[in-house]
Parts: sequence; structure tokens; C-alpha cells
Amino acid sequence: MLTLEQNAIVYLMFLNGILFLGLRFIAFTIVNNGGKGSKRVGYALLNTVLLIAIIQQEYQVMVQLNFNDDDIRKILLLGCVAPIFLSSIVYYRIKRSRLENKSNQTS
Repeated sequence: MLTLEQNAIVYLMFLNGILFLGLRFIAFTIVNNGGKGSKRVGYALLNTVLLIAIIQQEYQVMVQLNFNDDDIRKILLLGCVAPIFLSSIVYYRIKRSRLENKSNQTS
């Protein structure tokens, strides 16, 4: 049987996994927007709203675990959200440029 703190940590890990997948989707949408008439941008905006709710939930759980407010902000924004989002944008831009180079070479 897990203690309350251990359950909170497992819940944080679950929320971070969802946050990771959502941030990657938003980065993919920014790099590959799908053109006019695509629903992908709308899904990305809806995803952004859901991710904000997840970040708020993580904040509340970390407050229950007796983290300092300043430390929570640093952990969530500088330790999780920003690195995942920025590295995903770089990854998808590199991937897109490689695909464009391959298609230019074959043409």
C-alpha cells in the first residue's frame, strides 16, 4: 500500500506524461500547421487549455507536498514545460527540413 505522498508522486508522474505528449503535439502543430482549413490549430488551442488545467493540478499537488511557491514555478516552467516545448520545436523543425531536403533531392 502506498502512502499519500507516494500516491501524489505517482499522480505527478502521470500528469507529466500527459503534459509531455500535449506539448509535443502543440510544437508539431506550430511547425506543421496543416494549411488553411486544417482543424489541427483548433485542436492545439483546445490542447493548450487542457494543459493549463494539468499544470494547475500539478501546482496544487506540489503545494500539498509542501514545496515552496517559487520552487514550484521554477520546477514546472523552467524544469518541465520550457525544455520539452523548445526541444520539441527544434526536433520537428529539423525533421521537417530533412524531409524537405529528401523531397528536393528526389525531384
